[in-house]
Amino acid sequence: MNLWNDLLGNLAVVAIGTSLWTFCNQWAARRSSSLSTVLLSLFMALGSVAVMLMPFELQPGVYLDLRYTFIAVAGYFGGPLAIAMPVVAALVTRYYIGGTGLWIGVFHILLTAVSVLTIRSLFSKRRSLEHGLFALTITVPFSGTVGFAYMIAPQRWPVVFESVVAPVAVALMVSTLISSLAIVQERRRRAVTNENLIYRAIIEALPDCLNAKDLNGRFIAANPATAELMHADTITHLLGKTDVDFYPPDTAREFRNVELEFLKRAEPITIEQRFTLPSGNETWLSTLKAPIRDEAGAVVGIVTHNREITAQKQVEAQLALAQQRLKEAVSTMANGLAMFDAEGKLAFCNRQYLEMFPLTADVRQVGVSLRTIIKAAIVRGEDPMVHGCEDTMIERTFAALLTVGVREMQLADGRWIETRTRQTAENGALVVFTDITHIKDAETKLQLQNSILTRLAATDALTGLANRRAFDEALIENTLESGRGGHDVALLLIDVDCFKAYNDTYGHQAGDVCLQSVASCVKNVAAAFPKAHVARYGGEEIAVILPNLDADGALRAGERICTAIRSAGLVHETSEKGIVTASVGVAMMSRRQGRRITDLIEDADRELYRAKAGGRDQVRIGGIPTSGEMVSVGVIAANSAT
Repeated sequence: MNLWNDLLGNLAVVAIGTSLWTFCNQWAARRSSSLSTVLLSLFMALGSVAVMLMPFELQPGVYLDLRYTFIAVAGYFGGPLAIAMPVVAALVTRYYIGGTGLWIGVFHILLTAVSVLTIRSLFSKRRSLEHGLFALTITVPFSGTVGFAYMIAPQRWPVVFESVVAPVAVALMVSTLISSLAIVQERRRRAVTNENLIYRAIIEALPDCLNAKDLNGRFIAANPATAELMHADTITHLLGKTDVDFYPPDTAREFRNVELEFLKRAEPITIEQRFTLPSGNETWLSTLKAPIRDEAGAVVGIVTHNREITAQKQVEAQLALAQQRLKEAVSTMANGLAMFDAEGKLAFCNRQYLEMFPLTADVRQVGVSLRTIIKAAIVRGEDPMVHGCEDTMIERTFAALLTVGVREMQLADGRWIETRTRQTAENGALVVFTDITHIKDAETKLQLQNSILTRLAATDALTGLANRRAFDEALIENTLESGRGGHDVALLLIDVDCFKAYNDTYGHQAGDVCLQSVASCVKNVAAAFPKAHVARYGGEEIAVILPNLDADGALRAGERICTAIRSAGLVHETSEKGIVTASVGVAMMSRRQGRRITDLIEDADRELYRAKAGGRDQVRIGGIPTSGEMVSVGVIAANSAT
């Protein structure tokens, strides 16, 4: 009986210590969580010392008490910081008391501390500490009595277990459970209090209106924002009143009808309400209504959350207007417009984009991948297929269209499309398609005209041969090429014999026709020589540049020109030949000579003078005697025969 009395005394100390901490914790928790932990450690340390000073004797020199409850509660709810003081106090007190079970007592104290901290670590990571109370109430009796097995002889275990260990274990279990539940209840109460304070602070600071009404529409609770919306001085002036006291009758009646309709269904609803304030300003509210139910589930009121969305509605109206204008602008723009997302899927396009690609307009729909569109364009013959793999072409076109920059492409029907790609904020691509066919046509025509102008700028208008400017450029180019390649270049200067007399006799118009005929003869002969260049050198003189030709070849070319002009048979009564003839001077240039262009021209001009002085209608080259006399005699003979 004394054992149970001593245990009850220990239980009383546990209850008192827990109650004192619960009472003081209300004060400490308002200041800091650290102070609450320190107080828990202090009270549990004092409780440990108190029960150790009220032990019951198991055997001579061996005492039992409920110190492990205080250690367990401090460690489980306060952690390592809170358990330190009770453990130290228990160890010091146990050492002070002494006795034969000193080291077993120390072992029990340390085992309890380690076990409790282990359980706390497990349950604080996975779930709340409340879910670990069962494990705690089982562990404490075990860690507080397991050492008895080493103190008592095995043959006495059944007796001691029934008479001592079991009551102590039950007492430890009960005391730990009672103390833990009390602390849990205090933590819940404090959490609820804190939540209420937080909710109250939130509700009062909430810029939106939050209020509650009874079934008759009277305000029973409200926050300051509601009072401000209702133009009430304070929240107190709202309580007990209805919307009729603050709004025009029509507006108040409309609000009440919404509440009555809501009470029929008693389910949360969200609606938008528009009304006019007494000041005349139009106001929009986004309203959430939810039922207030009693414990039996019956509806006893309405909680309402109002958020003014007037500014939002104005912005929405402006946005809708802007979107409509943008839609009209996009739909009427001349260019095609397509927007693709980060995955290359079509997100938006206008009508012009579809009209540009009539063969695949049905494929170019929102959500379709650009790869699918490109493949359809190839299959249906809208996009010309180039040589190579179709998949490679699809990937190349896909990458090009989604890459920032400007690109031109020609469709199978001949149209040219320019694409301008810009990256969007969502890593997509905005592509503008412009039909530039007319620009391309204009560019082609312009290139053709430029080519014609270039050709005209280098052409003699009368003879159709290259002009002096083109001749100079060609001569420079050919002489430079001769220097690089080491081959010869022949220059032939051709002059119509007695041309002034021809003009005086037949007139300048006939002279022009004569020059055209001579030019044609020269051109026909020069056509047989690759890269030959024929130009009107000036007046009745014609120059021929013959690359890659030696002196013998150049001489034969000159003779062929003379023969061709004689063969034309143009009558020239004032010439001793009776027909139009020409004299040819030939000059040669090679890399070995190292001569200048001016030297070449002077040589050709000198040889031409020699041909004239030697009787005309002949070829002279670089001071080498020619068969000029023979040619001249032949021509005279031919004329006599004629």
